[in-house]
Amino acid sequence: MSIRALWLISHENGEAATVRFSRRYPTVEKRARSFNKECYVAVPEDGPFLQALLAELEMTDAEKNFLEYRDSCSRINKTSVYELLLEGGTLWPVLAIQHSGLIFACLSLVEQQLKPHPPLISIRGISHAFALLSGLITFLISGQKNETELSTKCTQIPAFLAQACPFGTPTDTNFGYVNIVSSSIMQTMGSSSPIQKPPAWKPVGYKGKPQVFVGVTEQVKSMQYDQQGLIDMWQVYGTVSCKVRLLQ
Repeated sequence: MSIRALWLISHENGEAATVRFSRRYPTVEKRARSFNKECYVAVPEDGPFLQALLAELEMTDAEKNFLEYRDSCSRINKTSVYELLLEGGTLWPVLAIQHSGLIFACLSLVEQQLKPHPPLISIRGISHAFALLSGLITFLISGQKNETELSTKCTQIPAFLAQACPFGTPTDTNFGYVNIVSSSIMQTMGSSSPIQKPPAWKPVGYKGKPQVFVGVTEQVKSMQYDQQGLIDMWQVYGTVSCKVRLLQ
């Protein structure tokens, strides 16, 4: 249910497309390398990704000619999920939604082999990725009147993602929550106190005493036969949980 990367791209008519914001999640990328094995393709830099996405969406003059891998009848795309052709292989599944001169895109984690492509309905992260992009669209577009307001909201995206998608896992992307986060961020930016960089897991301040909770659970299973030819067996496993509340 995680995403590997997210992009916000500006593409107005008559203007060159630019990446206004991007975020990658290294911990999710390690999981993708483990799940996808030999089919794994690393998340590219913003430049190659932008060119591949625009080519797939037929948004460049050079790519409006017929390309068999993209335009043949055997590949009819009825969703907003795309496969991007890169030098190192193909990147899939890339979700891309166009809205108000912007392209909202993200790469969802697939927790299985990529070839052949599994059905989209079997990929748990697809619906969460759509919800995240929808929430981000509402966050940026609602109330926007000019480029200045859009630029201001773009600076608030990291705080929004830290709360809505910590460490690449969408947790709460409903529209009402987006408005609450937006109001909280605006109040913080409007205060006279200096703004500190928030932690990745919690963009709002914690009021109270700093606390650390640590729990360790260990279980041991052992079978001793005391007979030749039978090997004694043992297993040790457990969990370590940590909860931290820090002042910001």
